[in-house]
Amino acid sequence: MTLAAREKKFVMLAAASAVVFALLNWVVLPWTDQLMDSGEQLRLAEKKLRQEKELLAAAPQIAAQTQALQLRLDAEEKRLLPTADAAQSGAQLQSWLVQRAGELQLEVQRSDFLAPAPVSEKYVRVPVRLDLNGPITQVAQFMNAVTHADRLVSVDELQVTSFGVEKEKRVRCTLVISGLMAKGA
Repeated sequence: MTLAAREKKFVMLAAASAVVFALLNWVVLPWTDQLMDSGEQLRLAEKKLRQEKELLAAAPQIAAQTQALQLRLDAEEKRLLPTADAAQSGAQLQSWLVQRAGELQLEVQRSDFLAPAPVSEKYVRVPVRLDLNGPITQVAQFMNAVTHADRLVSVDELQVTSFGVEKEKRVRCTLVISGLMAKGA
């Protein structure tokens, strides 16, 4: 079978088209896709680099904040109950509260230890229940003195009942005050 010159041109054109198609399909187009993807990857890399630079620039500020928070935590931990034994801490807290009440001429009717409860892995809550009698202004002064003193305490429960003559404005106050102690301190 012999091909005419015209047919040879068509076969050559078809072969050249097949080669161009193969080059475009498997070489040029994948390369342009990589080029386009690399532009997107470059933008992502620039964004990540900018974020890392911002973190590095903020590192001294974060270190200073961490140090300030550690100093504040150390200062607050000095206000914890001093002993590692919950019974001793409860007794010390009870004694301290009775002393504050006495300074303000409040009558301590009853004082009870309550069961200590863990607050976290590091701290235990040591509660004490007090029943106080006295003028309402002195009870308010007692609450202020206790919550703003050198001990870290919280008022967990508060129940106030008035009694006596209206002119005296006396109240009976039942409250649970808790101190914090460090576990194994």
